Amino acid sequence: MSMSLTRRTILGGIAASAAPLPAVAALPPVQSPEERLEAAVSAVVDILREMNPDHSAIERQQYSNYVFVGIKIPPKPVEWTGPGFYEVEWKRPNGKLCTPIFWLERAEYKTVPGYYYRAETRWKGRLETTLKLKPEAIRIIRKKDDGYAVMHS
Repeated sequence: MSMSLTRRTILGGIAASAAPLPAVAALPPVQSPEERLEAAVSAVVDILREMNPDHSAIERQQYSNYVFVGIKIPPKPVEWTGPGFYEVEWKRPNGKLCTPIFWLERAEYKTVPGYYYRAETRWKGRLETTLKLKPEAIRIIRKKDDGYAVMHS
């Protein structure tokens, strides 16, 4: 079987080999691992802000071995359901915000409508302090179960 090379075959082959190559996207500059990590953490922060627009206090801790990114969302308050130990958020008279555990009992004012909480702190079963707290001065975070009461009363 003989194959004859014609001028047309040769020119067609040359034209095909000289066709422009498809466009290749420009490669992004090479980033260091630290730069890639910073970009990833920034992306996570942006996503958390988008998911939680009401909570802008984003905490970020970065060390050589790990990265922590989170949003501080205060716990949802619960209602007082009867005398017991409650963890509350309370601003002390010196202005410092704290979360003590009080034994709370609700008491009605004798001269005006409304109520207050009688809050007790105990240590090893002994009464340490009794406070009168207005309901608007505290935020009840959670009621402690009976296991806590047994340990601390």
